[in-house]
Amino acid sequence: MLKKIRAYDLQVGMYVVDTGLSWVDYPYLYCQEGLLESDAQVAALRAEGFAEAFIETDKTKLSCDSSRIYDSAEVNKAMDEALLESFAMARTNKNVPLNQEFTAAVSVHGRSVEVVRGIMEALANNTPLDGQAATDVSRDIAGSVARNRDALICLAKLHDEGEYSFRHSVSVSAIAAAFGDYLGLGRPQVGELALAGLMHDVGKALSPKDLLVKPEALSAEEQARLKHHPIESCAAVSARMDVPQQVLRAIAEHHERFDGSGYPRGIKASEQSYYGQILAIADVFDALTQDRPYKARLMPDKAMSVMFAMRGKDFEPKLLEHFVKCVGLYTVGSLVRLSSGERAVVRESNPHSPLRPKVSILFDADMQPIHPVLMDLSGKEGPAPARPLDVCEILDHRHHGFEARHHLL
Repeated sequence: MLKKIRAYDLQVGMYVVDTGLSWVDYPYLYCQEGLLESDAQVAALRAEGFAEAFIETDKTKLSCDSSRIYDSAEVNKAMDEALLESFAMARTNKNVPLNQEFTAAVSVHGRSVEVVRGIMEALANNTPLDGQAATDVSRDIAGSVARNRDALICLAKLHDEGEYSFRHSVSVSAIAAAFGDYLGLGRPQVGELALAGLMHDVGKALSPKDLLVKPEALSAEEQARLKHHPIESCAAVSARMDVPQQVLRAIAEHHERFDGSGYPRGIKASEQSYYGQILAIADVFDALTQDRPYKARLMPDKAMSVMFAMRGKDFEPKLLEHFVKCVGLYTVGSLVRLSSGERAVVRESNPHSPLRPKVSILFDADMQPIHPVLMDLSGKEGPAPARPLDVCEILDHRHHGFEARHHLL
């Protein structure tokens, strides 16, 4: 199981995991992956000022190429407890079939990227920005997730093209909106969350571009400069657009943390807005699952395991558990390996059974195409497997030349 501990508690023999978290957000997190082999090594990292680290407690999973590091029993237990407390909240939200909504979602996603690009370029060049376009496309995002949340979440995880800043803003917007819809917020509120997601990083347009794409660790001065971006984003939006106060607060608070360890104000959860807490979760999840200049992406299930280990510290525990149920450990469009050895694409999330999505089995164990077989791994809706099947890991579709969207239409 992945666990976050203080550097003071690190010992020889512990295995440190590089979670992929940003060093701007976590400058005191030691993330040199590998086994701690000597007291001198432990003493040195403490002397360098590192305050915490993630370790892998399951000694059978110490391989650097381990693709699944979460404790499925613990995740299941947390999900079961959350479901018992709020069963009605786990709305499946399939008002429109995925294959129908996907076309509309592609259009919304493309327009959103262009809107964010235009706004960031306008800020960088100190020219007027089109705030109405951002408001309009945010409403369209809210409409899409109301019809079928899986469509935009799928696009957020499969879209690899274009500059990271634009992709990330649109993905955070889609994920936050989908989560807001799952939590039962009304359409206007979901639209506000979508707008906050689109605008949350626009202040980075005012930062030196070489700083944003720097592949190595930032200096203390550079970190301090980038940590201004939530305030700069909030100020830029406030000065140029007429948006609700709750949108501005979400933008300003998306790097704040449950225990008060975030920035820019270092406020705890009791002082944070609901929108801000939602946006913070969506922001970290998307950052972990996107390729960044300094770090390759994590697969969604591994990203969830990292975030699950941060509950109670960085994120409100119950809100994070609801997020896992909303998005699922295996996001729609993911290429997965089943316990049978066969490969499948995830077609639909199962909020009531996050570990057992609906899939389409497309390849045998040797990655040879077979006649597609639709399967509900939970056995609750649709065809169930003759024998229990588990998802063993998410595969990087890019390494297999696999285009998931063709199998979802």
